Amino acid sequence: MVSKLTLALDEVVVKRAKQYAHTRNVSLSKLVEFFFLSLTSKAKKNNRVIAPVTAGLVGMVKAGNIKEKDILANALIKKYL
Repeated sequence: MVSKLTLALDEVVVKRAKQYAHTRNVSLSKLVEFFFLSLTSKAKKNNRVIAPVTAGLVGMVKAGNIKEKDILANALIKKYL
C-alpha cells in the first residue's frame, strides 16, 4: 500500500535532492523511500545495513555455479584486453 507524505524542507535541499535523484534515474519519492528504508532496516549478516536498492536486487539473478573470483577475472579481462 502506498501512502502520501508531506515534508517541509529547505528549497535548496529539495533542489539538490531532485538533481541527485535525476542523475540516478530515480524519482524523488523513491529516493526518500530508500532513505527511510536504509534507516530502518538491518542486514541479517554482520549487523550491516544494506542499501534498499541492493536489497531489492538480491535474488533477481540466479548465479548458478559461478564463483566471485571468476566474475572478477572476466570483468578484468574485458576491461584490459
